[in-house]
Amino acid sequence: MFQAWSPADAFIEAAGQPYSKKEGTIMKFGRPRGTRDFLPDEMGVRRVILDKVRNAFEMHGFEEMDTPAIELWEVLAAKGGDEVERQIYRFQDKGERWLGLRFDLTVPLARVVANTPDLTKPFKRFNISKVWRYEEPQSGRFREFVQADIDIVGAARIEADLECVSTAVDALRALGLGDFEVRINDRKILDGMVEGLGMGAEGKAKVFRSLDRLDKVGEEGVARELAAMGLPEDKAASVLQFTHFRGQEAIDYVARELASSKAAMEGVEELKRIEALSGAFGLGGAMRIDFSLVRGLDYYTGPVFEIRTKTAQIGSIGGGGRYDRLIERFGGPPTPATGISLGVERLYEVLMEKIRAEGRRSGTAVFVASVNDAVAEEAVRISRELVGMGVPAEPDIMGRKLGRQLEYAEKKGIPYVLIVGPEEVRTGKFKLRKMAEKQETVTDLQGVPAIVR
Repeated sequence: MFQAWSPADAFIEAAGQPYSKKEGTIMKFGRPRGTRDFLPDEMGVRRVILDKVRNAFEMHGFEEMDTPAIELWEVLAAKGGDEVERQIYRFQDKGERWLGLRFDLTVPLARVVANTPDLTKPFKRFNISKVWRYEEPQSGRFREFVQADIDIVGAARIEADLECVSTAVDALRALGLGDFEVRINDRKILDGMVEGLGMGAEGKAKVFRSLDRLDKVGEEGVARELAAMGLPEDKAASVLQFTHFRGQEAIDYVARELASSKAAMEGVEELKRIEALSGAFGLGGAMRIDFSLVRGLDYYTGPVFEIRTKTAQIGSIGGGGRYDRLIERFGGPPTPATGISLGVERLYEVLMEKIRAEGRRSGTAVFVASVNDAVAEEAVRISRELVGMGVPAEPDIMGRKLGRQLEYAEKKGIPYVLIVGPEEVRTGKFKLRKMAEKQETVTDLQGVPAIVR
């Protein structure tokens, strides 16, 4: 029998998921490519990460805000750059207005600041939210993912950059990560490096975006891209040679080769200032000047940063930099700004096994088990009373035998079980079983919070 091809068929095929059009079978619907589902056990790991990151941000005086997931297309396009526009999910609404899913959390922040001139400066904000990019999914890189951003708006001094980096580093340390390094560079030095290439602003941006792909395509790949831009072989070779310099050798190279560039010398002074203040910000020994660090977004104007683990081969787990002219693109006054973002998906990949090994328990602290149906209603009442005392609790809602209820609590990692039977209801004294040690304590309800906590 002929079966019509439906839009659902196309959706499933596009997602790359198994499906069946056989008559009488149930079609399985999949996810869009580059997205993931997180079951409760996985969300428990993510919650540990997000809670510790949020706490570190708040400890440094950053305040939380959020913006819409969708933005006007002209807002997203104002960021500039063909590569950015290619990666934005763009669509028309029913009023034929062009919209897009936010590509990052910095552009929405710039829009808000431009439209809210009375913000107290410095404005220190953080945002932990989903963003979307249409790019090829790979390990630690998805089309839908969570970023944890901190930004300081209104502060031109290098101390603001270091405050952002040190806050991000404190968040990583709170998560138990110690095998990382902070790579730093300065876009002013990069500007000075390309001054002699004879390329305009558009060509310079293309060079930066190509260098930003160095880890992905290697030097040969970057050399091919530079040649395709029309850059002579000797100049392309000097650009690639520039990326080899690290630490003091990098500073010496600028003093020797780029001394005539005002921009490059300003950049060197900024890097020296960062190094001089790094110890005071708890970053002594964690930072390294690295001229291979570019960061391809067009709006960076000064110091740029990237955080990488030394052991996990997963790329950067954080990055950002100074963007002193972005807010002007949205109609705001000249406003200095800097920020850094932690990649939650990559932190999840790096920390997943470690956090699981430490043991994750259910959010429920006490499972209220009923010995029979006659006391099931009382068990529900007791569960609600415990919740009212601030103890996360849940009753049995399946009508299971006591043994099966205990199995459920153990499987879920619920640390305590309160057993409710006719005698317990009559006397107000209950057996509170600590599941890990299989030990029982007799207590009234008022004594449960102290024991559990």
